[in-house]
This record gives sequence, C-alpha cells and structure tokens, in this order.
Amino acid sequence: MFSNFFSFFILVCCLLFFKPSFSQNGLAVSEVLKNDTLTLNNEHVSGKWLWNDGNIIPLSIDNLDASKSIKWKGNNPSFVLANHPFVKHVSLSVKEIQKNYFEPAHIECVLINQHDELQVKRVFKLYTNTATISTVTYIKYSELSLFKKDKEDELTGKESFYKEYEAVNNHLERYGFNSPHWSIETVSFKDVTDKNNNLVFNSSFIPYNYDITSNGNLLLGTHSFDKVGFFILKEAPNESSQLNYPGFDFVTSNKGLSIPFSGYPFQGFSKEWIEGYTTTISIGENENSLLHNLRLYLKETSMYSEDSHEMVMMNTWGDRGRDGRINESFIVNELKTAANLGITHYQIDDGWEQGLSSNSADSSGELWDEWKPEDWQVHKTRFPNGLKPVLEEAKKYNIKLGLWFHPSNGNSYANWKQDAEIITNLYKSTGIKYIKIDGIKINDKRSEINLQKFFETVKEQTDGAVFFNLDLTAGVRGGYFKYRNLGNLFLENRYTDWGRYYPYQTLRNLWMLSKYFPPELLQIEFLNNSRNPNKYGENDLLAPQNYDFDYVFATTMAAQPLAWFEATGLPRDFLKTKELIGKYKEVKKDFHEGVILPIGEEPSGASVTGFQSIKENKGYLLIYRELNPNDLQFVQTHLLNDRNVKFKTILSSKDAKNVKLELLDNGVVKLNLPKENSFIMVSYGYN
Repeated sequence: MFSNFFSFFILVCCLLFFKPSFSQNGLAVSEVLKNDTLTLNNEHVSGKWLWNDGNIIPLSIDNLDASKSIKWKGNNPSFVLANHPFVKHVSLSVKEIQKNYFEPAHIECVLINQHDELQVKRVFKLYTNTATISTVTYIKYSELSLFKKDKEDELTGKESFYKEYEAVNNHLERYGFNSPHWSIETVSFKDVTDKNNNLVFNSSFIPYNYDITSNGNLLLGTHSFDKVGFFILKEAPNESSQLNYPGFDFVTSNKGLSIPFSGYPFQGFSKEWIEGYTTTISIGENENSLLHNLRLYLKETSMYSEDSHEMVMMNTWGDRGRDGRINESFIVNELKTAANLGITHYQIDDGWEQGLSSNSADSSGELWDEWKPEDWQVHKTRFPNGLKPVLEEAKKYNIKLGLWFHPSNGNSYANWKQDAEIITNLYKSTGIKYIKIDGIKINDKRSEINLQKFFETVKEQTDGAVFFNLDLTAGVRGGYFKYRNLGNLFLENRYTDWGRYYPYQTLRNLWMLSKYFPPELLQIEFLNNSRNPNKYGENDLLAPQNYDFDYVFATTMAAQPLAWFEATGLPRDFLKTKELIGKYKEVKKDFHEGVILPIGEEPSGASVTGFQSIKENKGYLLIYRELNPNDLQFVQTHLLNDRNVKFKTILSSKDAKNVKLELLDNGVVKLNLPKENSFIMVSYGYN
C-alpha cells in the first residue's frame, strides 16, 4: 500500500522487529503509535508526540533533508480548552489520500478525543513533496466556552471579539521551548486593497518571561546560536476577516508559544463538525531555508499547473467604462485587438449577465447580494445571439474566455447549491471555465461553510475544470491563504481616473508579498498609462504616463499579468509591446516554476529592485532600475558565490539588450542598466 512518494516510519528500534499491517480503510495504527510515542513521517519531515493517553504532547520535529531538529519541552498537551477538560481518547486512524481537486497526495492521521461534552478531531497532514506538518482541528459542540461570562449573556455565534479572553488557558496548539534563546518575527497581511496599499507588516521581538501577543498569519522563530528555525503558518483570512478573532494570532514567551482559538463560533451546530483554520509547521537551518520550505508548501498545496494558472489575462473594467460598452460587437472587436497584443485570456467582467448589478453603468442596475437563476442568463439585448459569436471569435485567436460571478450572500449563502448549478451549467454549455468571484462577505461560520460547499461542488461537478479568480479588493474574504487552492487571487483595482495608479506601487505590493507568498498565484494589473495624465501633478515624476508601456507590463511579470484596460482604447503604438509579451510567454512557465523571491531594494520609484526565480542549479534574475540616478547598479541576490555562474539575457528594455552581469562576493550582482525605468531578465546556470 505504500507509494513511492512516502517513507513512513516509527522509532528505529521498533522497525527492526515490527512488520506493518494494513486495514481496508488505511494504514494500521500500529505503524505510528509505539511505546507511548506517536510518530509521523514522510521523506522530508518527522514529528513526534508523547501519546499521554491520546492527549498528545509535542516532543520534536525534524527536517530530514537538512538534518535539523527541534526538541520541544514536552510538559503540556498541545490542545487545551480550560472550560472543557480532556476526558478520554476516542479513536486514531491513519491513511493515504490520493491527489484530488483540492489537495495533492498526502498521509493523514486523524485523532479524535472527548473534551467534556465536546468532541475534538485533529487531522495531521504530511504532503508528498514538502517538509511540513499541517493540522486541521474540527470541534463538534453546542456551545464553546472560551471565556468567563455572566449568566445573562447570550451567545449568538457572531461575536466580534472574545470577552475576558483567557489566552494562557486555551490553546489550539502549543509548543514548549527547551531554550529561552529564540528570536521571533511575525508577518501580518492586508487585503481589502481598495482601501489598503500597504499589504505586508513585520514585527520582531525577543520573548520574555511574560506572554507577548502578536498578529499575523506567519510566525518565524530563529534560535540564537543553534542554526535552526521554524515557521508556523496560520491558513486563515487576514486578521480583520477572521471569525471570532481574539485580537491576536500568537502568544509567545521564552517558555513557548501557542495559537489561540479563532474561526469557531461560540454557538456550535451540535451534530456537525466545525472546521477551524489550518496551521502548518516546518523547520530549517535559517530564514532562507524556512522561506524556501514555506514557498514549496504553498505552491504544492495550491494545485498549481501550467494549463490552468499561466495566463496574460485582459479585463476591461480598468478603463472605468464599467459595463457601458459590453455587447457582442464590442467584445468581438476587443478580442481581435487583444490577440494583436498577445493576450491569452479575456474576461468579460460584470455586465454580461441579464440581471445588472448595482455597479452597472445602466441606471436600472440594482442587484448585489441577492440573485436569481434568471439573472445569470446571457444578457438578451447585449448578446442577442448568446455567447456563441464571442466564443467563436475567441477560438479563432486562441484566447480563452472568462466571466464575472457574484454568489448570493443572503442568509449565509443559503443558495449555494443554486449558485453552484449556475456555474456548472454555464461551463457545460459554453466551455468557459475562468470565473471571477466578487462580492464575497464571510460574516459568520455558516457563510464560510456554505461558500466552501459552493466552491467544492463546482470543482467536483466540472471535474476540476473551473478555475476561480478570487477578488481580494473589498469585503470580508479569504485573504491569501484560505482559498488559494481554488485558482488565483485578483489582488487590486487601480485606476488612473482618480490618480490612484502608480506602477512602482503595484510593483512594491508584489515585491513585498513575494517574500512569503508565491507571486505566480497573484493577478497583478498593468494599465493603459496614456489615460488621464491630467489626474496627476504636472511635476509628478512617478505618474504612469512617464513610463514606457513595455516597462509597465514588465512590472507584472513575476505574477500573472492582468491587462486592466480596454484593448480597443490602447494607443496603436502600444501594441508593439506584443513583441515583449511574446518573449515573456516563451519563458513564463519555466520562470514561474521556480521559487520566486524578492531581490534588491524595496521598490520606491527610485530603487534598483527585482525578483529571482530559483530552481535546482539554474534560475532567472529580473532586475528593474527605477528613477535611480546611478549608472552602475549593485543588486543583492540569492546566487551562490562558490559556483561558477553563466548569465544569458532573455528579455529586456529596448536599450538594455547588451547589459553584462557580474557576480561579486556574497551574492551581489553588478550590472549597468543604462536608462532609468528600464529592466532586464536573464537566465543563469551554475557550471
């Protein structure tokens, strides 16, 4: 039953005498539980817990690739509910899970315990190609008591914060430190990008005797002298969107750290398992190895594939015409011009449907939260022949079509089955599989559960074909980590119409996120930067019209470029960027397959900055010179100095084709981009 992907162990001394047994439902419990120790392994990582009658206590985690280990101080159970004490162990099972529409192949260990009147199910997942251990905690309950409350207080399940929250007494997970000498960094993220333009925030501290609470989806711990570190990723929405958020994500002291409860309503569903937010842990030698492990994990569990993810998509909404010009003849003309630019995917945003939204340019549009099936028929006036002529035109130019969709929010997405059927039927009748999801508001747990059912049902009924573009621009949504396995993330709306689009700021957001999140899972916009020059100051050197259109496109290349404009509105001269886009499409798959990390300085409009795609023994450097006055540039990279390296120019600004790169000490690259607001992409290989 073992696949070639897994090597599943118990303690070495036991392997000499024990022959594994199997059951029809999965791997036998005796493979993982021996001598009061629970041991979970794949080829890359090993975790151990003291069994403690099923109320397990973390003992250690080992990175088998790097020969690194962390021994936890095994004094206390990892899961604690102060008002719902542990009663008994109920069951333990282990099985292999094959790759499906939502997850890659993995081993799954399911531990169920009784805590007072609650049942707690903890599912540990070890994925094939990653040195990580993920934990999903399900609780079955009528009422979850995490705080002291007065008798007259009634719990609605929609409380926005924990009253009198007792952080030190309730732990979703807990790890004890054997040494006080850890440095901690937490990273928090922002979405709702219509309001936020600073998306990544870092906080660093040395733990002390007393608890320190901190915010963030990611915690990185580095030991002061042992050359070992760990990360814990909380795969939840961003803090402002988490359900029943206590105000922080981690509690840390020099004795250890814990993850408090969030994502669970106080009022449960009695007979229904309620899923919490997944947490994932990994260890490595230093920050670079931890980031590498993190990025491999996120990529692997996002179900990334060239066929579905790779695109240069166009969406007309960025010119602020909204749906005012959407009709058959306009889209047919758009597709022809889009093909002349090199666009691979064309998405008809809000306005293709019969029921018009409140964002419509038509004054009759009023729909938003509630939709009926007939609203999602093709608009009879705008597309009198249905979508067939548009589909035929797209096929002629080898362009894939996408559409916009807003699930009905009412009564906690109670109509999720109806919405899933609408998308499924649309796909089966037209073949359109790229669906932009907008208007999401996850205000309570039932909304989260029903929305998940909507996504899963569409995937299952279309054999995984439908690919979601998940809008992060407003509302209460899933952030960067919750729904990343469903498609890609539509990061932001930026418009020249109000002077809000600056190419360097979009590049900065991508650069900041790329340290922790795979940029190839993000759609990043580039605009028709010839529009609305009067909306910017006369002396604004960073105004979009001061950039070459090639450069504007190049700022998006580490991600999935999103042409956020009407193709037919482009100046004719801008179509020459097709040459650059064509060259980019030849290498983008290989470029995106690597671990892409930021290099150089943070983009500021006057920096030397960029990205590095890291593959085994080769990769790419993408370097930008912003409005930086220096003719000679020095860029800190992740290149290895103990190897001979050869560079080859792949694509560049028109006047940067003959630029030479030289590797200096400590991974610094020397080059001379001769013009401000220029760029170069080179491949590299180690001899």
